[in-house]
Amino acid sequence: MNVAIENHLIFVDGKAVPFRQTPNCGGTLKPEGVVLHDTAGGLEAAGSISWLCNPAAKASAHVVGFTNAEERGQEGVELSFERELAGRDGIIPSTVKGLQSGPFSADVKALVTGASSTSGGAFVVNDRYGPTIDLVGERELTVYDLVTKGSTTSDTVEYVRVTSKTNNAAPVAEATTAAAPTAPGTAGALVPAAGGGYKPESGLDLEVVSTTVKTIAHWLPITKRAASDAGQIRTLIDNFLRYGLNEELEDQMLTGSGSGENFTGILNSGISTVGSAGTDIDAIVDAIRTVRVTGRRRPNALVVHPNDWYSAGFLTAKDSSGKYLISDPAASVDQLNQLWGLRVVVSEGVTENTALVGDFRQAVLWEREGVNVMVSDQHADFFVRNLLAILAEMRAAFGVLDPQAFCSVTAV
Repeated sequence: MNVAIENHLIFVDGKAVPFRQTPNCGGTLKPEGVVLHDTAGGLEAAGSISWLCNPAAKASAHVVGFTNAEERGQEGVELSFERELAGRDGIIPSTVKGLQSGPFSADVKALVTGASSTSGGAFVVNDRYGPTIDLVGERELTVYDLVTKGSTTSDTVEYVRVTSKTNNAAPVAEATTAAAPTAPGTAGALVPAAGGGYKPESGLDLEVVSTTVKTIAHWLPITKRAASDAGQIRTLIDNFLRYGLNEELEDQMLTGSGSGENFTGILNSGISTVGSAGTDIDAIVDAIRTVRVTGRRRPNALVVHPNDWYSAGFLTAKDSSGKYLISDPAASVDQLNQLWGLRVVVSEGVTENTALVGDFRQAVLWEREGVNVMVSDQHADFFVRNLLAILAEMRAAFGVLDPQAFCSVTAV
């Protein structure tokens, strides 16, 4: 095959190759080589050549042909020059066999390592465990679930408390006389006539108790940068502040002293008390008896400190043969929450070595405002220092309707 160029046209074996001028061309070129170009569809108007000759295309080149999976020419230049373009097995000339390049040397520099923070390790980014809900240990709060919940729209709550009860109900015989009571020989009450059929009188003493709404609050400082750039820190702080209020609320309901801004807690409300005679388990029965006999109430829970419950006095108590009395080592500790039919609430809010038995429905928590979390820079010089104060607070009042519904056990 003989290829020649005459008058800017390509001739193959003396025959001109079909040609169509494109307007998409530049100035004078000094090519170092020539690539023959063919297009699908030849020079027909519907062929690829019509696009290459369109000024909007801004192109004057196309693929020079097609090969199949075996790298054989199928169309265009690839097909025309299949013989010349086809690859052949290489042969290493004898004149270059056995040649070897000279030794290579370079300056030895410091080794880039991944461990050193002054080397590649500077680009190593540590994984960060994302959840923040378990970073601060929190005790279990359950006394709130025992008491009666109410609400108030005032700053003071008044309620009626029974201070004493006297039940003199008795059978009464039919009257045998209509005589009126007579005056006593000395000053005093009238003397009922014998056989007068008088009915016995019972007594019920009441008092109005007033309790004020208390505010429980605490706050924590944080920089504006930390609040803005570390989004999860707000989740951690907000939950910590909320939990802190609820923990103090539980402490106040159980052991509040009643002085100043403290609740009058159940243990300081004039309730009955029994000692730990015999075993601690026996003492709980004595407290149940006291509530049922003296207060005429049915206790529904026992609140005890974890150091007392998880001890030989209760959960690990054993008989003479070493068998556990009230627990089962095969069961979960959380399942061992019953004693004498009472729900056992293990709380650090109750005083250690003291157990509390009672009908907790007779204790009422009146919420004035629920937990509120607020953020402000209006504290001291926080505004000019880019600091924020995150404040959490709640307001509530607490009271015991019937102190005889509770009984504490000492020295457990």
